[in-house]
Amino acid sequence: MSQVLAGLLGRYVKGIQKEQLKIGIWNEEILLENVELILEAFDYLQLPFALKSGRIGKLSIRIPWKKLGWDPIIIVIEDVFVCACPREDSEWSSDSLDKRELAGKLAKLNAIELAKFSRRVTDNQTGQSFLSYISAKILDNIQVSMQNFHIVYMDTHNNQGNFVFGLEFSSLSIQTDTQKQSFTMSLMSRSRQDEVNKMIEISDVGIYCHELEEQQDPCNVGALGNGHSRDDHLVNPFSVTVSVLANKAAKFDGAPQYDMTVELSALALSVDEIQLTQILSLCDYFTICALRTKYGRYRPSQSSLSKRRKGWQRMWWQYAQNSILADVHRRLKKTSWRYLKQRLNYRIGYVKLYRMKLELLQKGQIVSKDILQELENMDKECDIDDILNYRTIAEQQLQESLVKSTKDTSSPGSPRTDEQSAGASRGWLNWLSLGMLGAGGTADTSSFAGVISEDIIKDIYEGTEFHPVSSAENYLTKENYYSLFVRLSVSQIVTTITSRRFGMKLVNTVFAGLGMECKIWDDSATVLAWLDSLQAINPLNDMKILLAEKCSAPDGLGAPVISIQVDFPKAKEGSEASTRVVVQEFSAIYEPEFFMNVLYFYNLFSSFQFQHDRVSIIAVHSHYFTLFSSFLLCYRTGVLSSCA
Repeated sequence: MSQVLAGLLGRYVKGIQKEQLKIGIWNEEILLENVELILEAFDYLQLPFALKSGRIGKLSIRIPWKKLGWDPIIIVIEDVFVCACPREDSEWSSDSLDKRELAGKLAKLNAIELAKFSRRVTDNQTGQSFLSYISAKILDNIQVSMQNFHIVYMDTHNNQGNFVFGLEFSSLSIQTDTQKQSFTMSLMSRSRQDEVNKMIEISDVGIYCHELEEQQDPCNVGALGNGHSRDDHLVNPFSVTVSVLANKAAKFDGAPQYDMTVELSALALSVDEIQLTQILSLCDYFTICALRTKYGRYRPSQSSLSKRRKGWQRMWWQYAQNSILADVHRRLKKTSWRYLKQRLNYRIGYVKLYRMKLELLQKGQIVSKDILQELENMDKECDIDDILNYRTIAEQQLQESLVKSTKDTSSPGSPRTDEQSAGASRGWLNWLSLGMLGAGGTADTSSFAGVISEDIIKDIYEGTEFHPVSSAENYLTKENYYSLFVRLSVSQIVTTITSRRFGMKLVNTVFAGLGMECKIWDDSATVLAWLDSLQAINPLNDMKILLAEKCSAPDGLGAPVISIQVDFPKAKEGSEASTRVVVQEFSAIYEPEFFMNVLYFYNLFSSFQFQHDRVSIIAVHSHYFTLFSSFLLCYRTGVLSSCA
């Protein structure tokens, strides 16, 4: 357990000592105070911004060893603060981009390998997922309490001053829903004790945006905690309640794998023209960051461009040329004969090294750093699809070798030795703790991988109390079984558009009875959304400019003002997604002053030029400039008629 926690916490929290964890485990509580986060651990997310600092005031993990399995594991986190900012020019260099790209690629590979592990354990024939079972089991055995969460982003990439965007909430709790749990267990006829009922409650969730004063430090928790007022909120503090039902047995008995109900208290949204400009600017910046993630390694340094040194035009030209060539080479690697030999060499080398790694893991030996380094170098160069193909070949070769060696060395009825039994019993725990949790197959590896024997699978079933259900025991076909069912309901959303320039409110809108239901199957989905009533009000005279209310009906339910249903059919059916929209009658009043206020705010939005628009304008101007230069050249050389 100490190795598992060290692998988990050690990746994200600085200063974790294994001896400290061992002492805490036997005392039933691990307590860490005022610890800093390891920012590099989040590189795999490939965020468009940089994490500047992160810290946790208190982290407590209480493990009830004497009643483990009966009493939950309690996790308490307090005073979480994360500060983010735009990436510096050096963070878009080739080395930094390669590092984040590799971390993201390895994270995807680990997730795919974990899904492969789940399919291998269930053998694709039990009609249920081991990974879903483990997720529900973990959810059933933990309680989480979080207090005072605050993440801020300081926007400094434009010339309009420093602005701060913030997300905060006062508390988050994940507890067992005792009412539903007792009700479920009382229904003995249904035998639904395999259900897990959890209640997630988040209080005082707020989003704000305000200008940062020059003397304020963006990473000063105290200054930022008191640095914004109620008028700065884009979304005023609200509460969220999420009810989660996880079907741990995963039988096809009509119940979804996960059933979620999300309820939000009344939302109050407010925005002015300055905040709107900052939001649009931030979205535009993130769009540019997506391009820099792809082409930033070829971009000249900002200092060279800002000072307009000699030859800066050529730098831009080389930047564009290298970016285009990079896309061309990326496509040619898949189709060109030129790269065929290189891919064959990668395949031979990767399969050989990966099989060596698996063999060492099977024997419980440490994988050498040379092997890991070579595999990492090839992971950088190869695509994920190719890597998965190479790993599958290596696993098949190892599996065939193990089967052959077992037939040659073992005789029928021969008992297992103590060493073999001990190795098998330890095997599944190693896979789960080190592989599934991301710490690697051994302490020195960085990804989950391997061939899982039947003995290890039996130990996994016994250790996790996992009892596979055959397809014959399920009386519903998989076509009638959906993996996720989500309900969302918001009682009311009030939006206010204000103007700092005129010092008044421009528009008030009230949305009442907003709801959504979503059913997701393995390869299809259905989304239904509706709105009961809508009002648009002129705050200057409280006149209702737009009014749409729920229509009455004999059944007392009535029809919503607008309903939208979107169906995403199965891919094998070949049909496209269909959308059905139903709008009821509504009344509207034309008031010139109100529409002028709306038009004023709309012009702010429409006049903002995003990166795509700016590039299009530059491209058009460049095209006309090229035509004009050609025309002028032809005119001066006296060959205008031939140019025409």
